[in-house]
Amino acid sequence: MNLAEYCTHDATSLAGLVKAGEVSAVELAQLAATAVAKLDPELNAVIEIFADRVDGLDEACIPEGPFSGVPFFLKDLGPRQQGRKQEGGSRLLQGFTAPYSSFMTLQMERAGLNIIGRTTCPEFGVTGTTESILTGATRNPWDTRKIAGGSSGGSAAITAAGVVPMAHANDGGGSTRIPASVCGNVGMKHSRGRISYMPEGCDLSFPLFSDGVNARSVRDMAGFLDAVMGPAPGEPIPWARPERPYAEEVDREPGRLRIAMCSERWGPFPIPDHVGQQIQSVARRLEGAGHSVTEAIPEFAYEQYLEAFKRLWVIDIAAMLESEAANMGREISRDTVEPITLKLYEEGSRARAAERLGIAEFFSHMGRQLGSFFESHDLLLTPVMLDDTPELGSPLNLTRERLSLDEWFDHLLGLIPITPVCNFTGTPAVSLPLCEDASGMPMGAHFMAPMGREDRLFNIAGQLEKICPWAGKKPPLHAGSV
Repeated sequence: MNLAEYCTHDATSLAGLVKAGEVSAVELAQLAATAVAKLDPELNAVIEIFADRVDGLDEACIPEGPFSGVPFFLKDLGPRQQGRKQEGGSRLLQGFTAPYSSFMTLQMERAGLNIIGRTTCPEFGVTGTTESILTGATRNPWDTRKIAGGSSGGSAAITAAGVVPMAHANDGGGSTRIPASVCGNVGMKHSRGRISYMPEGCDLSFPLFSDGVNARSVRDMAGFLDAVMGPAPGEPIPWARPERPYAEEVDREPGRLRIAMCSERWGPFPIPDHVGQQIQSVARRLEGAGHSVTEAIPEFAYEQYLEAFKRLWVIDIAAMLESEAANMGREISRDTVEPITLKLYEEGSRARAAERLGIAEFFSHMGRQLGSFFESHDLLLTPVMLDDTPELGSPLNLTRERLSLDEWFDHLLGLIPITPVCNFTGTPAVSLPLCEDASGMPMGAHFMAPMGREDRLFNIAGQLEKICPWAGKKPPLHAGSV
């Protein structure tokens, strides 16, 4: 198999070839490593390749699973892998080596994925662009002057560029969906409790977060969730398996869905005309497929929601930084964290426990309001972002020292006021590469569903992938053309 052929396959297809004996896991790993060598000098998305999982790979150690032998990258944040570095894009964690593997990492390994390296992220996944002092700026393969999104920008960039068919991502405010949007991938934020965070935490301690992938096909995204979801032993959150595997939902007809659409406003934020027109074009395709689409917006206190999200973000980041600093024996200072991160820490460290409890009460109330909205709508269609893909060095960057914390938040949440709703309420959402921004860059259509209804998202994603396939859309910087 050559590199051009390799890039035409998704992960499900590659696993099938490995199982049939038509290609080996070593050969696939070498092709991925070759693609990194050719593309990463421009992308800067890969931190390191694990040599023992490429040329030195013992194929006998790969278990049989749905993705056996498929090369895969872990984002440098979240699930840990024993004996591998995980630095979270920060000088504070520089050199940290994981003493154990997280439950989710073990699930990925049991699925047969061959984890061959780690990808870039902004410092502790704090922002919507993957730029850091530690690893530099990750570039978008569609236009290397533009951001690859954040915080899973490294994984998104190599997936879009054909290095691997899918790569690990996680999402605390849009960090899977934003990179998927700007890089032209699919990316889902799952329902709270769908994936275990043992032993680092659980949904009580990590209420905003969801792990998943950026992928090029809907079936890979579904198959990955099937493979890794489920409770760890002793999980404190009740968990129920869905009615059928999500991979089966991709080809199931969704029936006639009642879809709400926000193409004009999101609370106090007007949606620019060119963005709204792209969402309306998706609505017309949905109507052509037999769905009912109406302009409608959930009713909740938008300003209070955004303020509560900011407060929760600074409080939890401050607590996390204190824990990591203690573990590393380092001080939190300008020498170890970036200017905006330091401001987040200083602000969050002044908070009281009662404020954190009050925020939890508010997002529970907001979740019920959103649940009421979904009683009369099956899905909600919105943009992922409210403007075109920013250039590198934008005010989203954590090194913009002259920005006040309020100014930085205004830039960030002015661009992405929608995606954090799902993190706040625990509901699932997906970004699909159906639109373009004013400059011709990819732009995601964002579908939100009620709690626990990933099946609806896979139904509609699978249907739209057939109606307007995106597999043939490739960025200028792509492994199949170098």
